[in-house]
Amino acid sequence: MAANRGAFSQLLTPGLFAVIYEDLAMHPEEYAQLFNVYSSDMAYEEDQLIAGLAAVPVKPEGTAIQMDEPIQGGSLRYTHVSYGLGFQVTREMWDDDKYGIMRRVSQDFGGSIRQTIEAAAAAILSAGFTPTTGTITIDGVNLFNTAHPLLGGGTYSNRSATDVALSVTGLTELTLLFELTVNERGLLKRMVPAELWMHPNNQFVAGEILNSAYKPYTGTNEVNVMQGRFKPNVNHYFTSLTQWFMASQKRDHTLKFFWRTQPMFDSQDDFKTKGAEFSTFFRFSVGATYWHGIAGSNGA
Repeated sequence: MAANRGAFSQLLTPGLFAVIYEDLAMHPEEYAQLFNVYSSDMAYEEDQLIAGLAAVPVKPEGTAIQMDEPIQGGSLRYTHVSYGLGFQVTREMWDDDKYGIMRRVSQDFGGSIRQTIEAAAAAILSAGFTPTTGTITIDGVNLFNTAHPLLGGGTYSNRSATDVALSVTGLTELTLLFELTVNERGLLKRMVPAELWMHPNNQFVAGEILNSAYKPYTGTNEVNVMQGRFKPNVNHYFTSLTQWFMASQKRDHTLKFFWRTQPMFDSQDDFKTKGAEFSTFFRFSVGATYWHGIAGSNGA
């Protein structure tokens, strides 16, 4: 009997961890709908910026072909961060729990894991308007900037000129920025916007703009050119009520999430108190390598 009392955590673990996994799977992962999710077996992952060749120039008769070469830019490192949390259960709590308290604690455990993961990903976009201390991309400036420096010279913008609210005017401005995007040599890249991302507070405005047959909030019966043009998406972990974002398909942007260690769970018994301890541990990194395929407004 004495030996069996020491196996307390082994009796409790299967039920608790089953509930945690069930809670994690209960709602869709919002970060994975926007970010490109990869696995990593390295201490860190690193991206390098390279500018390709310039446009082909005219070659006058009898002259040599003009030579060009790629331009190497900066690099961006994704360093995986470790996360961990635990909780303890006394033997008495386990023996006397007749109301499912421990099951609810395990659901909180799963909710804590989800909050950390989702909030870290959402913060990459939310902090993208802040120079120096916000989300810095591979070109050395913040993610949403009116003057991203190009390796071949010049700049380009992926942010509204002024902080504009989600509106037909704002959507028109960002759509044009998107479709006239240039690469590092100033050549047209032809990016295509496909999705809108917003705080839940903006979902009703987005619905009115994207579903109206006529231009909303006017009485002129103009055709609504934004009708059905974008897929609206809500992220419940955005902290700003006013920010909104336009994104291409995932394959065309470099918002990245690297799993180094998926959430794992462990438990051990306390010989002296006869209680048990439970913990979770995981590692990941998240960021934005480059500004192509993503644009935004800080809202108004």
